[in-house]
Amino acid sequence: MNVLFKRSASIATSASRQTLAALLRLTPSESFTSSSTSRSGIAQLNGSTVFEIRSREIHFATKSLEFRASDVVRAGFAMEDGFFDEKEKGSSSKKGGDEGLEIAKLGINDKIVRDLANRGITKLFPIQKAVLEPAMQGRDMIGRAKTGTGKTLAFGIPIIDKILQHQKKHGRGRFPLALVLAPTRELAKQVEKEFAESGRSAELDTLCVYGGVPIRSQMRTLDYGVDVVVGTPGRIIDLIKRGALNLREVQFVVLDEADQMLAVGFEEDVENILDNLPPKRQSMMFSATMPSWIKKLTQKYLKDPVTIDLVGENDQKLAEGITLYSIAADGYGKPSILGPLIKEHAKGGKCIIFTQTKRDADRLAYGMSRSFGCEPLHGDISQSQRERTLAGFRDGRFNILIATDVAARGLDIPNVDLIIHYELPNTSEIFVHRSGRTGRAGKKGSAILIYTNEQRRAVRGIEYDVGCKFAELPRITVEGGSEDFASMGGGRYNSFGGGGRMGSGDRMGSFSRGGEVALHLAEWAAIMNLGQIVLVHLVVDLVSGVVVGLVTQILGVLEALEVLGI
Repeated sequence: MNVLFKRSASIATSASRQTLAALLRLTPSESFTSSSTSRSGIAQLNGSTVFEIRSREIHFATKSLEFRASDVVRAGFAMEDGFFDEKEKGSSSKKGGDEGLEIAKLGINDKIVRDLANRGITKLFPIQKAVLEPAMQGRDMIGRAKTGTGKTLAFGIPIIDKILQHQKKHGRGRFPLALVLAPTRELAKQVEKEFAESGRSAELDTLCVYGGVPIRSQMRTLDYGVDVVVGTPGRIIDLIKRGALNLREVQFVVLDEADQMLAVGFEEDVENILDNLPPKRQSMMFSATMPSWIKKLTQKYLKDPVTIDLVGENDQKLAEGITLYSIAADGYGKPSILGPLIKEHAKGGKCIIFTQTKRDADRLAYGMSRSFGCEPLHGDISQSQRERTLAGFRDGRFNILIATDVAARGLDIPNVDLIIHYELPNTSEIFVHRSGRTGRAGKKGSAILIYTNEQRRAVRGIEYDVGCKFAELPRITVEGGSEDFASMGGGRYNSFGGGGRMGSGDRMGSFSRGGEVALHLAEWAAIMNLGQIVLVHLVVDLVSGVVVGLVTQILGVLEALEVLGI
């Protein structure tokens, strides 16, 4: 009996440690590349999953299809990207007294009309009104539009329609017919989603490619065959070099958010990709701004392009419905005013705070995490964590995203109520791109620019460049530094100051009084992570000790009973 209990105690101790150790090793599963393939190579057989490797039907003799002009007479207003999840789907709009035309009357394939109608999209926004007819005619074009006005459908509808015409005449092939370049993985995923959902009934095969995920899964999908490839230039170049992506049949190429290709250093990659495309193709370029590099691309790669300019040189470059504010603050006092600004202008809705550095994003997210649900987003965050963060923000699990400019374009996040520029953007274009995350698809939103007295002239420069006017907010004063930046009325940094657990406010100080935090938040995060590990080990030891102690007491009772002869 004693031997049995001793073995049981040993097993219990080992099991408790192994179980908790296994829990510590649990990590989220890897994210995989977004791919939408209508004919899956997966079959169900006797309750088990059987994977089969096959490719699409191949056509050997193909050529560019000469497209006739569309039956489009006049297009109206279309739903903007990301707006289709809203309740008010399919509602009509007016601009200049010109009502939108129903998509069903545009002369495009019925399958596209049906897919759009299923999503509640029945009318077009201004960019589609100007773009759709020349796009259906096969013209090269430059589309200049305000951020948040629905550029994706502007080129998506004509391309899908013409791909279906091509497949009806030539059959389906393995190589893509359309290539869309995007500066960020978030924008690429959003564009690919639009193509996939708009071509669902037509069984359009789409693939989104970007870095940070295994390339082999993307190569397998390309080997199977796709109609549309959407991706970032860097990953597209990698796939071309590996021989996985063949561009010889591409008939439509789109540069979306082309000005941001320059901002993230994709100039050489973009030009290399365009150099590898067939000369006979339709090229479309969409951008909110027109820097000199865009003009160079236009002259070199576009043939007699038509320009669709919905901005103009002196017009407001932001979508209507965005209210702009500015507020002055001391450099050390800026963190302290975030809480009042969020409470007053976001009113419980979604807010994105843009910082210049990854360090600032981490510091603010850490400091605000007790009073607000918030997460950082920047280039050092892994792809899987980035996707979880964006999904949580979209789903409302937290309502404040603190991001660097990596998140300024292409985020598929509806209903962002407030944008805060924690630091002045480097250029007016970046200001437009950041602010364009709110006020999308006719919705209302606010953008607040925080500046110091030394930056007052730069604020005036943004007003001049963008053609806007900031409404100046009164300064926010935090009396005596009692409300530090993290607390916003009671936050994590209270434990550092004001007589908290780590000492008096004089020892640590607060940001509102200009006190530098002695330990950087990154170091504190490391300490906190270490503390969590130590705590878990303590729990393991405690549980093990309780189990062993209990068994030992039972053994003692049994031995006493044996001595007494019971």
